[in-house]
Amino acid sequence: MRSEDKNFYGVFGLGISGLATINFLKKHNLPFVAWDDSEQNINFAKSECPNDTFIDITDPAWASVNILILSPGVPLFFPKPHSIVEKARKQKIEIICDIELFYRFFPNHTYIGITGTNGKSTTTALIGHILKENNISCKVVGNIGTPILSVIPEENDAIVIELSSYQLDLITSLRFNSALLLNITKDHIERHGSIDNYSIAKYRIFAKQNKEDFAIINIDHCLNQKLLEKLLQSLTSQIITISTNKNYKSSVYIGEDKLYYHDKSVGHIPQPNSLLGKHNQENIAAAYACINLLFGISANKIFSAISTFTGLPHRIQYIGKRNNITFVNDSKATNFESTENALKIFDNIYLIAGGISKEGGIRQIHLFKDKILKVFLVGKSQDEFALTLNEYGIPFHKSHNLDNAFNDAVKAAQISSEDSLVLLSPAAASLDQWKNFEERGNYFIKLAQKYLEKDA
Repeated sequence: MRSEDKNFYGVFGLGISGLATINFLKKHNLPFVAWDDSEQNINFAKSECPNDTFIDITDPAWASVNILILSPGVPLFFPKPHSIVEKARKQKIEIICDIELFYRFFPNHTYIGITGTNGKSTTTALIGHILKENNISCKVVGNIGTPILSVIPEENDAIVIELSSYQLDLITSLRFNSALLLNITKDHIERHGSIDNYSIAKYRIFAKQNKEDFAIINIDHCLNQKLLEKLLQSLTSQIITISTNKNYKSSVYIGEDKLYYHDKSVGHIPQPNSLLGKHNQENIAAAYACINLLFGISANKIFSAISTFTGLPHRIQYIGKRNNITFVNDSKATNFESTENALKIFDNIYLIAGGISKEGGIRQIHLFKDKILKVFLVGKSQDEFALTLNEYGIPFHKSHNLDNAFNDAVKAAQISSEDSLVLLSPAAASLDQWKNFEERGNYFIKLAQKYLEKDA
């Protein structure tokens, strides 16, 4: 860890990671000022840290700042850089995030970075679980929900970090011993301006690697293959490609429930209920490649740990079954690519969908027409989604909110004599009616559990 630091820090953004940053700076007796656009966030921060320096960014005190620690949610480029960003650039103030600051203080750990449009939380948690089951000390942090500056690393800790494109834009020197790119699908275009810019932000995870490091890349899902090919040609790290597609030549391949490394089978992969579906086979392949190559842990030990993985809430989460109706919570599916993963697994689906639509909406839902019995629409996007469903002849009902949608779906399922599934997989963001996808998912769980326990 650094023994001396003469920087003066500015912290902008006082959410959970911002507060952790403040506490970290205080612990190390480092000077700072802090602010947020949200009065609610400022008031909460003042209640949590009453003796700290919260000063509007127009105040002259900010002139002393030479490193700005920016919340990843603050716009860097699109649709317009935030005023604090413009000011920092004009004054040549370095802009970083909390993850970069952590690395500068603790550079001598093994760093594992995981990014991708979908699946990164599950893969991050899975890697952490496998390491812990094999007695390798680690910290699992980042976009998964634990601010990196809230943890105190022990000497031998591996640091396992889930990374969004927003965070990667703010990392300048962190070298990942193993960097995983799970997929790239169209998302966050409003933040990055184009899919090419979004892809480039994701590729930053490999920027500081050298020949001793591993770049693990799922080649099944990349919107811009030209950019991917350019990346593969430019990397200096050891490239490990993964795939579940027989048509692709890859280092690690999963087919017929077996995992192959350089065309040699290393065994059957476990399939716990927490890791159903082809997309989770991809996550397993990525986790295997990372841990086997970086730590030398055998396939048997890795697979044994995978078989005990309980999964993360809100990601194709089994809630329960009563009579002929099964309930699954997939609230984390905030775009159709995520919802598609659930639709591939199940049949006889009563789907609850809607919220704030992402680019492309649910145009590809017609591919799953034979699996869906009816769609119950909620939220801001329900009119847009209704037009798509009507175009493809998929039955739907505008339920407006989750309470109505749940009741409507259960009534429809009760009429059917077949086993059926009530699936919350919104294919849309939650912020029109909820604080976040967790709140949305927890409410669905509450409704499902009430039904499951009713007159039991």
